[in-house]
Amino acid sequence: MPLRAVLFDYGHTLVDFHRTEEALLLAYQEIKGRIEAAGYLEMPEILDLIERAVGDVERIVGASYEERRMEELDLVAIFREALQAVGFTLPQDVIEHVVAIDHSAFSNSLSVKPETIAALERLAGEGYRMGLVSNVALLPHLMRADLESLGLARFFDRTTFSSETGVRKPDPRIFQAVLVPMGVDPREAAFVGDRLLDDVAGAESLGMRAVQTLEFRQEEEDEVRPDAVIRSLPELPAVLAGWREAETEAVSDRPAGR
Repeated sequence: MPLRAVLFDYGHTLVDFHRTEEALLLAYQEIKGRIEAAGYLEMPEILDLIERAVGDVERIVGASYEERRMEELDLVAIFREALQAVGFTLPQDVIEHVVAIDHSAFSNSLSVKPETIAALERLAGEGYRMGLVSNVALLPHLMRADLESLGLARFFDRTTFSSETGVRKPDPRIFQAVLVPMGVDPREAAFVGDRLLDDVAGAESLGMRAVQTLEFRQEEEDEVRPDAVIRSLPELPAVLAGWREAETEAVSDRPAGR
């Protein structure tokens, strides 16, 4: 079927997804202020306790991904339990604020290369519909706010995250959460990502074409074969153009009436 849509992974595909030490320390200070405002005043060890709680959350989420669990975690619940474990029993609104502050350490560490924006603008100009499918425990409304601030949201017809679907790639349901509302058959779409099992194999299992990007991560997996490999996103338009050209030639070579 003619290729008319491109779906993207987020972290390590469009952006380098990490937290700098500076951004993390700023978040710790802000969390400290919020917890103190909730009634925990003049606790000299509070920063150490916050760091321990955040570290516990990261370990729990990291272990879940290392074990390749398909269900996404409830980040607010995990933060609640981690904060309780170090002595902070907080109201729901305070916990949600702490989660948002912790998220800001990611937001403040993100940037998008101009070449990436240029590639997306070119694809939009060539008529491709675009979507985003990301495995991430971070809250979806905060992720969408990041997309807006980075200037990426305008490119996507649909976005979804495992934190709102409840399941992670390669589960087909998370891909369908974007494809179905876009009205796109998987055979009409390509998926671009850095992970071979989650992104490439997951997309191909639905009938999508898959492109592996090596810009931020270089995975190898003997049993997974992407349809194309790119070193960075600016190479993507040429790959898609080649596929479209081959499709056009195939149609023109068909006997009349078929």
